[in-house]
Amino acid sequence: MEKLHLAFLWHMHQPFYYDWPKGWLALPWVRLHAVKAYYDLPALLSRFPGAKSNFNLVPSLLKQLRFYEEGGTDFFLELSSKPARELAPEDKEFILGYFFSCHWDTMVHPYPRFSELLRKRGTEGKIDLEKVRERFSTQDFLDLQVWFNLTWVGFAHEDEPLIKELKSKGRDFTEEEKGALLELHRKIIKEIIPLYRKLAEAGQIEISASPFYHPILPLLIDTDLARRNLPQAPLPPRFHHPEDALYQLKEGRAFHQKTLGLNPQGLWPSEGSVCPELIPLATEAGFGWLATDEEILYRSLGRAGPEVLLKPYWATHEGAQIAAVFRHHELSDRIGFVYRQLPAQEAVANLLETAKNLGRASGLKNPFLVLILDGENPWEYYLDGGKDFLRILFERIAEDPEINPVTIGEFLKAYPPSETITELYTGSWINANFDIWIGHEEENRAWEVLNRCRSMVDRLEDLPEEARHALMAAEGSDWFWWYGEHFSSIFDLEFDRLFRGHLQAFFRALGREPLIDLLEPIRRPRPIEPEEIPTAFISPVIDGNETFFFEWIGAGKYSPLSLGEAMYLGESLITALYFGFDLKNFYLRLDFKKKILEHLSEKTTIKVTLAGAKHQAVVEFRLKAKDIQRTLKLRKGPYRLYGTQAGRIAFEKILELALPFENLGFVVGEQVNFYLEIFENGIIRERIPRSGNLVFTVPDENFEEVMWQV
Repeated sequence: MEKLHLAFLWHMHQPFYYDWPKGWLALPWVRLHAVKAYYDLPALLSRFPGAKSNFNLVPSLLKQLRFYEEGGTDFFLELSSKPARELAPEDKEFILGYFFSCHWDTMVHPYPRFSELLRKRGTEGKIDLEKVRERFSTQDFLDLQVWFNLTWVGFAHEDEPLIKELKSKGRDFTEEEKGALLELHRKIIKEIIPLYRKLAEAGQIEISASPFYHPILPLLIDTDLARRNLPQAPLPPRFHHPEDALYQLKEGRAFHQKTLGLNPQGLWPSEGSVCPELIPLATEAGFGWLATDEEILYRSLGRAGPEVLLKPYWATHEGAQIAAVFRHHELSDRIGFVYRQLPAQEAVANLLETAKNLGRASGLKNPFLVLILDGENPWEYYLDGGKDFLRILFERIAEDPEINPVTIGEFLKAYPPSETITELYTGSWINANFDIWIGHEEENRAWEVLNRCRSMVDRLEDLPEEARHALMAAEGSDWFWWYGEHFSSIFDLEFDRLFRGHLQAFFRALGREPLIDLLEPIRRPRPIEPEEIPTAFISPVIDGNETFFFEWIGAGKYSPLSLGEAMYLGESLITALYFGFDLKNFYLRLDFKKKILEHLSEKTTIKVTLAGAKHQAVVEFRLKAKDIQRTLKLRKGPYRLYGTQAGRIAFEKILELALPFENLGFVVGEQVNFYLEIFENGIIRERIPRSGNLVFTVPDENFEEVMWQV
C-alpha cells in the first residue's frame, strides 16, 4: 500500500420545520445546531489546510438557514426573546418543560447555575409544572432563557468575549445580555454559508447535496420497491412518482447553485437509500457520483471484505452510469457513538490505526476508505463538543505520511472506477432496507394520505410555488422516521402536526379545503391510564355547574399535569377532565384554569374525537360563545353533520356535555378511544392527552355489578 486515501463526509440535515400558518419554524434545532456543529466543524477544519472533508448540505437545511438570515424566527427564539417579567403562565411552563432539551451530562451539569435550575425544576417522575412555576422567580426564568441558548453555542465561539463573560458570570443575567446572546446566534448563522463557500472555493472541502426535502428516493419512485428487502411487510397503496424523485434532485441541485454558487457533483441519497432505478434519475439531474452504505455493496456483489469495500464502482442501469462509493459502516459509527467515551488522543489513534490496517488488508494499490456520518448530532455527547477529538483528527490526518486526505470527487477524478455493479441492491444505510419509513400501520397511513394528496395534481412543476414546496416537504423522510415503533421523542405529535401541516398548506395554496384525514393525528394512539376509572353510572344535570355533590361521583378522571403531558404551547388550559356514562349517554366534564381562559380568543374551539371499532365521531363547539348549545356539532364520516340535536352542553363554572350513544353510533360492548383538542384562531393550542387516548367501553345494564365485584 502506497497511501490510504481517506475521505470524510459529514451529513448536515434537519427536517423542514416551517409552520405555514405561523410563518416561523416550530422547533429550534436548525438554529441551535447552526451555532454549534454547522459552524464549528468547518471552522476547525479550516485551521488545518492539509486536511479535507466532504460536507453534505441538504437543500431544505440551507433554505432554513436563509430563513434566519432574512429575519425569520422560531417559536423557541420568540419565547427566549420575551422579557422574563412579561412571560405568561403558559410561557413559563413551556420553558420549564422544554428549555432543558439537550444532553444533560455535557450541556447542563457542567454549569452550576444551569444544573441548579434543572434540580429546582425536577428530573424524574411526574412534574407538576404549575406548582414548579410558582417556585421560579423572574430571575430564574431569565437565567434559564440565557442558559438554554448559551449552552448550544459551540467551541468555535467559546473565546467570544460575550460567551466568556456570560459563562464566567453564570447567573443573574440581564435582559440586555440575553439580547446580545440571541443577536450572536443570528450573527453566527449569517457566517455559515459564506464559510462553506470559501472552503469549497479553496478546494479544502467538497460540498454534496441530497434531494431537496430529504425524501427516501426509492419510495418516491415506487413504494412497492420496499418488497425487494421487506417481502412480507404490509405496504400502503402504491405511491409511484419517479418524476417527483427527479424533481427533488434537480431542484436541490439548483438551490445549491443559487445559494452557494456551485453545482454539486456528489449525491448523498437521503439515508443512503438507493435502487437501480435511481441511477438514470441522478445522472439526468447532473450528479456524477453517489454514496451509500457498505451493506448495499456487499449485497450487490455477493462478496465482502476490505478488498471489496475500499474502492469505487460504476453503478449502471438502463444505459445510465454513475460512480458509487460506499461507507465503512462500523468505523463511521464509532465516531458517532463510541469515541465520545474515550480520551481524544486514544480515540483518534484507534480510528487512524484501524483505517490504515483496513488499507493494508485490502491489498489494493490505492485503497480508498470513506467514512460517512451525521455531522451535527454526535458533538453534544462529547464533553467539549468534539473539539479535542476533531482537532487531533484533522491535525493527524494532515501530517500522517501513510494517509492522503481527499475529497470524494478529487479521488474519483484521479482514480476512476474500474469495476461495475450491474444490479445495485435496493436499500438504505440502516439494515439495508426501508422498514424505518414504511410497513408500519402509522407509516402506511402517512403514505396513503400523501398519495391521495399527490394524486390530485399531475406535475409538480405545474403547481404554484407554495403548493409545490409544501407537497415536496411532506415527501421528506423525517415524518415517516417518527411514525411507527422504531423511534419516539417528546415531539412526536409535533412531527405529526408538521407533516399534516405541509399537506394542509398544499391545499390552502390551491384554494381548496384539506382532506378531512389531515385534521386527525396519524400518530397511533396508546391507551392512557386515567387517575380514576369509571366505577358507576352517572346522570349529571347539564347546566355548567356542580349542581349537587354526588353528581360526578363514579366518573373517570384525568388531569394533564405531568411534564410528559405538557403540551407544545405550554400550560394546560384544563385542570381536570371527567368522563362517564349511563345506559344512554356519554358524559364529559371539563374544569378550566380561569386565569388562562380569560385570555383566550372568542374563536376558541374544542373538538372531541371518539373512535370505535368501525367509525369515529367528532364533536366540536365554540367554548366562549354566548349560546354554546347552538355551536355544538357532531360529524360522523365526511358528510353527516348534526346541529344542536347532537347532544346537550352547558358552560358556566364548569363545562358539561351529554352525547347520546345513539347519535355517536357506538353500541354496547364497543371499546371507544377519545381525546380532545383545543384550537385558538384555527391553530391547535393543546391536545389532551398529549399523546394517546382515554378509553371506555359502552356499558350494559350489568356495568355497576361488574365494577362492584372488581
